[in-house]
Amino acid sequence: MPSGRLVLIVDDEEAFLELLKDSLELRGFEVITASSAVGAGIEIALKKPDAILMDIRMPGINGLQACEAIKKNPETKDIPLMVISALSGDADIKKAHKAGVSEYFVKPVNIENVVMKLKATLGVG
Repeated sequence: MPSGRLVLIVDDEEAFLELLKDSLELRGFEVITASSAVGAGIEIALKKPDAILMDIRMPGINGLQACEAIKKNPETKDIPLMVISALSGDADIKKAHKAGVSEYFVKPVNIENVVMKLKATLGVG
């Protein structure tokens, strides 16, 4: 597996999850997915992704709660977090940054913008 290229996508909307996964794989990223924060926790523990793309509105634990937990854990605190959400309000964006999110994308998202930010964040071509 190329270093710095394993991305975890967390979203409960299956069609969007698959679209984003396929788009990133076509651009050379290795992708793992989860449809909930609990599933994300399992994937993070098993595979330690290099970056995480997280939705906010999900059943159970929401994406911001998951981001806060990731940032509080010494094992995962350095993993870059990016949000892709339908929530577009300033308050939502501020909460996400406070939770440790470095980038915030609003759905419908421009895949090329996500790819550019991922590549810049991970330092890959």
